[in-house]
Amino acid sequence: MALLDLLVNFFSSLNPLPLSLIPPPRIVVAHVNHGIRGKDADKDEKFVSALAKSHGLKCEIKRVKLAGKSNIEELGRGVRREFFEQLQKRFKAKWIITAHTKNDQSETIILNFIRGSGIAGLAGMEVTNGAYLKPLLGVEKNEILAYLKRKHIKFCKDATNEDTALRRNFVRKKVIPVLEELNPSLKKTLARNAEIFREINTWLTMEAENFLASQRKYLKGKNELFLSKYFLELPKSLRQEVIQFAFKKYSRQPYRLFAVKVGEILRMIERNVGKKKILLGNLGNGGYFYLDKGVVSLLV
Repeated sequence: MALLDLLVNFFSSLNPLPLSLIPPPRIVVAHVNHGIRGKDADKDEKFVSALAKSHGLKCEIKRVKLAGKSNIEELGRGVRREFFEQLQKRFKAKWIITAHTKNDQSETIILNFIRGSGIAGLAGMEVTNGAYLKPLLGVEKNEILAYLKRKHIKFCKDATNEDTALRRNFVRKKVIPVLEELNPSLKKTLARNAEIFREINTWLTMEAENFLASQRKYLKGKNELFLSKYFLELPKSLRQEVIQFAFKKYSRQPYRLFAVKVGEILRMIERNVGKKKILLGNLGNGGYFYLDKGVVSLLV
């Protein structure tokens, strides 16, 4: 609600030329009803639709049924991403703008650390990532709440945010308060560390891309990535990033591989015995890394 209010006010203040010469920026409101909270979710949907209408904005709504399904957080994230990206293409939008805050960033970094997602995970979310824009990433939740109160803006509360059976909620309500007892400036510390990890990750990504490009002269097939003998000459940290970079580039998945899966791929390459493959499961849409005669390929 705060993000929408800020965007509406910001865009209404932009009028460098007469409207006949330059059209004003257009906002499309997107809302997903996950089908989890019954009547409360339906009320939220109506609330968002009415708010968009009050601003004269188009509102696109998607309804799904995630209730009762396992791994509901990942499923919900995937549904939202797919819906937003479909809308971006349909409306030829430059940005998909989300309201992630500094609190969300802290939770994400801690969850990534627990999952073992490496340096890139500890770098957290970026303000811009492809078409995604997160302008409130440096703003704390209490600042958002103060803004809403000051401007008398109504908002809905999601009861599932209290359910600590969900991992993010558990981190938010159980883990972070304990860590803040040790470091009251935890969010600032995590944000500062994230900048350092982001710089390191940027360098590793560039090195991984350069390595893969240098390998093309040795390869024939379009799915082939590199020769294992040259790969094993790289520092281990760079080997991991080569695997991650190749996966993200060629699978076109928004997520990185879990550290456990990267470890399996690295062990396969290090052993370099016969024809072997490591299945990627749902993340790779049934794809796999494949080793044959010292050549590593990725099929997706």
